[in-house]
Amino acid sequence: MVPNEKQENDIEQDKKKVDDEEAQDARGHWDKKIEFLLSCIGYAVGLGNLWRFPYLCYDNGGGAFLIPYTLFLFVCGIPLMALELGIGQYFRQGPTKAFNNICPLLTGIGVSMIMQMLLFGIYYVVLFSWVFYFLIASFVDPLPWTTCDNAWNTENCLTGNESMPNVSGTSPSEEFFFHGLLEISNHPSNLGPIKWELALLLLISWIVVYFSIFKGIKWSGKVVYFTVTFPYLVLIVLFFRGITLKGAGLGIDFYLRVDLDKLKQSRTWRNAATQIFYSLGTGIGPTITLASYNKRNNNILRDAIIISLTNYATSFFCGFVVFSILGYLSDQGGVPIAQVATQGPGLAFVTYPAGLATLPGANVWSVLFFAMLITLGIDTLMGGMESLMAAVVDAKPKLAAYRPLIAFVACVILFFLGLVMTTRGGLYVLTLLNFYTAYIGTYIIAFMEIISVTYFYGGNRFAKNLQRVTGQPIYLPMRICWYIITPGMIVMIFIFSLVNYGPATYGNNVPFPWWGELVGWIMIGLIICAIFIPAIYSLCITPGTLKEVIIDMCLII
Repeated sequence: MVPNEKQENDIEQDKKKVDDEEAQDARGHWDKKIEFLLSCIGYAVGLGNLWRFPYLCYDNGGGAFLIPYTLFLFVCGIPLMALELGIGQYFRQGPTKAFNNICPLLTGIGVSMIMQMLLFGIYYVVLFSWVFYFLIASFVDPLPWTTCDNAWNTENCLTGNESMPNVSGTSPSEEFFFHGLLEISNHPSNLGPIKWELALLLLISWIVVYFSIFKGIKWSGKVVYFTVTFPYLVLIVLFFRGITLKGAGLGIDFYLRVDLDKLKQSRTWRNAATQIFYSLGTGIGPTITLASYNKRNNNILRDAIIISLTNYATSFFCGFVVFSILGYLSDQGGVPIAQVATQGPGLAFVTYPAGLATLPGANVWSVLFFAMLITLGIDTLMGGMESLMAAVVDAKPKLAAYRPLIAFVACVILFFLGLVMTTRGGLYVLTLLNFYTAYIGTYIIAFMEIISVTYFYGGNRFAKNLQRVTGQPIYLPMRICWYIITPGMIVMIFIFSLVNYGPATYGNNVPFPWWGELVGWIMIGLIICAIFIPAIYSLCITPGTLKEVIIDMCLII
């Protein structure tokens, strides 16, 4: 069979990429396959596995929640992971350049990913600085979130119920977080002054990030040997300590109880699908970037399954670690576990530390816990920052020699942008960034990403390209997911999110002022504009009829 023009171009492109060893060496590549896998696992496994999945499982039917979660993992999570690994590995470029090759008209998809990653990096490192604050405080005996005689405590502080919240007061751990650490203002419109201790810790956090990424994957690939394995060692230690505590069985029972009636609620299915995106970190670029340093014959399907299942198993295991302690807290305080269980930062910075504080050797357990959170944060940030660095180097390959300087400038800029979240109202800003970019923005990018590959570049063409260079076939079920099921799931999640939309809230579910929602939708609008404004501009300046330009710039076959 005589190859057509597209196939000939693909073959020539393959030869050029394989032969261009000098360019590959300049960009960099993984020294060992295990470094790539650890980096991807470290990026995917983050704070959300610890403070979000266990609560979602408990709140959406316990063991029954695993049914939709597992389904979405195989029809949405793994296919999208495989697609992104394939994009990075085949084109050997970060998102900005890769999508220019996939569909020049939609090259803005890569730009929107970088924008999303920038917003994510700004607020995620602020969380990192909070962890440092708690880690330092963990060396104080007794732990400062166990007593009510500190300068930040209010008259409502009560040490009853073993540092847990109760109906007549607030716990020392809650007051330490909101009044000791954050000194939170009473309203989002009142940002107040910068808290200089937090600003200093934010600076230290960015210094740690810089020295983790400034030399590229040759260095970060070695860092992950520790930063990825250490959290698992701590989780195992915390697990065995937790299950030996009185009341641990009660907590685990609440975590895994099967409530099949929850499966009748659309909310459960929406939460399961959303958690797949949130946990795997697809749709914002780092997976593509990390895969771009692979050898082109690497087995992407095997890697996608390994990374996704490891992330899945880690989330599930974290539930036992978390709910064994929550069951212990419930037993100690004599309150229902529903009053103890929580998600988000409140779990990591209020409830779980309060539980550890009641154990013998509390300082040791606290140091281990927050050291684990730091390594989890480093892994995730290394993947994100690598994506930003790759965007610069791909645009100007000669700048690869100046990578340490580029990394320094990027860290400095993001540090200054994050200073607003070290003010007394910083938590409100962080909440808005997370609410409007981590969900709705990611759905839009992920949908455009998979559509550009399957319907513009050609899903079958892409599968054949991967098979030609990897020697591994892309089986029909995977292509069906790429063409129909995965984009369908993304649209479903997006529609459910809009139908059940409610503005971001703070405190006890208090809605933000009108300007908070406006700022949130402006951020989403910027992500959308990054995709479509360059496309509209290209259509306007490219000679030819509209049909000719679209066909030419979308590589439609």
